[in-house]
Amino acid sequence: MKINPAPLHLRPTGLRMRSPASERGFSLFFTLIALAVLLVATASIMRSSGLNLFSTGNISFQQDMVSRAEQVNVRMYELFRPGGALATNSSLAASSTANNYSALALSTNGQGIPLALINDTTFESAGVASNDINDTDSNTKIRYVVERLCDQAGDAATLGVKHCVKSPDSKPILGGSSTQAGMAIPPSFAPIYRVSIRVQGPRGSETYIQNTFLKPN
Repeated sequence: MKINPAPLHLRPTGLRMRSPASERGFSLFFTLIALAVLLVATASIMRSSGLNLFSTGNISFQQDMVSRAEQVNVRMYELFRPGGALATNSSLAASSTANNYSALALSTNGQGIPLALINDTTFESAGVASNDINDTDSNTKIRYVVERLCDQAGDAATLGVKHCVKSPDSKPILGGSSTQAGMAIPPSFAPIYRVSIRVQGPRGSETYIQNTFLKPN
């Protein structure tokens, strides 16, 4: 007996063959995405490098301004050394505008900077502009004020620790004796002096520096 096979009916599936043009379109799409990611990463790296260079430049600039302020230390030595304008106790008992010196502590802002350095009008009562140190090579101007850390003018030995800030005594007097009262001021009493410096540089930059010291013998 001869059996005739039934004809096969193939059902179409959902699979379709992509054309070469379609594949090229997908490749181009993903290439553009990768390129965009690389551009963003490159921009971030350049921005980070720029910030690092800017920070490094600022630090170097500030260090240069601080080093130039060392000229004031030379000026202080000339004023306080023997024979200088502020070498004697009597010269230190009263303020001297001609030497940018105040026998009592100056008023300051919240950061401890004397207002005389911040405001030019206030400075006129503490010093003279002719004492400014002008460096034309670096385009910087240095202004300073020096103050004795006392709350009033007068002889420092007479004012004592009640009115002046003094350096720690390596051999403090803890009590009295038959010849000296416990609260007497020892001969080594010396108030602290503070010099405040403002350095103005290019592009409107400003740096403030403060040092404290004792009068050299």
